[in-house]
This record gives sequence, structure tokens and C-alpha cells, in this order.
Amino acid sequence: MTRLLAAVSWLVRWVTRSPRRVVGVLALPVLLGVALAAGPIRDRAPDGRTGGGDVLAGGPTAAPPASPTGPRSTVLPGTTGPATPVPPRPTPTLAAAQRATAVGYVTAANTHDARPGGDRAFTDAYRRTEPYVTPELFKLVTAPSRRGDYEWGQWLAAQATVRVEIVAVGVPDGAPAPTATTAYARVQFRQVVSPTTGATAEQVTDGAITLLETRGSDGRWRVAKLLADT
Repeated sequence: MTRLLAAVSWLVRWVTRSPRRVVGVLALPVLLGVALAAGPIRDRAPDGRTGGGDVLAGGPTAAPPASPTGPRSTVLPGTTGPATPVPPRPTPTLAAAQRATAVGYVTAANTHDARPGGDRAFTDAYRRTEPYVTPELFKLVTAPSRRGDYEWGQWLAAQATVRVEIVAVGVPDGAPAPTATTAYARVQFRQVVSPTTGATAEQVTDGAITLLETRGSDGRWRVAKLLADT
């Protein structure tokens, strides 16, 4: 212990004899810290960054590639040729028998004769629809009701006749195409009222009705449902 204290005392006297020695001793810790922070020269990457060692491979780890700068393109690649046109969907049509049934029902149900000796009631027109409808629908349209009472009273006073003019017949928009057993039909028509007494001017009313037809075991088409009436 005495020898260690003597050696330290001699070192202190030796350093203090020269100002340069004092500066060197004071700068030694700073230099040592810088060296430890910078790391070994062999571990530094070319761009100045410190690269980590690959322990398993025994060599330095490659630096990750730089991320691309600037926004990525969102433009889709151009087409390689002209677009193929899509053919339009064929418009479904009614067969002659389906069309005849729809027109027959609309004409019979909306034709009236309020002259003396003509129809006895508004519902007489629905009784004339029997050849065009199913038995179930015939019972419904001929059941006692108050429908048409106001029009019938006016027609009686004018002793008027009421006829039907068909405007268009076809498959309703959005309805399925006719099949071997069912068909949807929409009939647009005009109802023309012709008075025979009092006012002589005709009155024209536009109307439309959508029907569901079914084909019976006898092969005939008949109206099974009334889907819309305007």
C-alpha cells in the first residue's frame, strides 16, 4: 500500500511539472468517450452510419434499401383494345293467343251501354268477361259491389254508350318473359263515353291494367289475376 501511494504521488508531481502533461491527462477521458461512441472503424457503413454485425453469419448486416420518394402512381394501365359491346337484352313479346286474351278482357270489362234496353247495371260488363278469365276470377269480378255507381248514374242520365280503344299491349317493364304456362300483359286503352241525350261532347279517359294470364289444361289462355288498374 505504501508503494502504491508513493507511485501515485510521483505521477502527480510528474504531471504537474508541465502544463502540456496536465492538458493531456484532462483530455484523455474525453477522447476515450468519443472513441467508444463512434465504435470500431470496421463497423461503420460507407455513408457514415454504424452497421450492426451479423452474429450468425459472422459479417456485417447490409443496410436496408432506401424508401422511394414521391407519391405512387395510381393510373391504371391502358386497355389493349376496344371494349366488346354487350348486346341488348331482347324485349319479350306476347304470343297472339296471349295478346287476344288480354285485349278481350279489357274490352269486355270496360264497354257499357246505358241506353234504354241496354245494360241493367255497371257489373253487366264484367259478366261478359267470362270467356277470358278463370272461374275463380270470374266469381270475384261479378260479386255484388258498389264500384262504378257514380259513373253508371251519369251514363244513365246521358243514355250514353261506352267503347274501348286499345292503345298498346305488351309485357310490362321488369316482368319475366312469357312461358308455356304463364304470361304477364299490360294493356293501355282509352275509354270513350258518347252521350245520346243532353250534352253531346264525347269524354275520353285513359287507363291501363296489368294482367297475369295462365294456360289451362284445355290449352286456352285466361286472365287469372288483375295486378294493377289505373
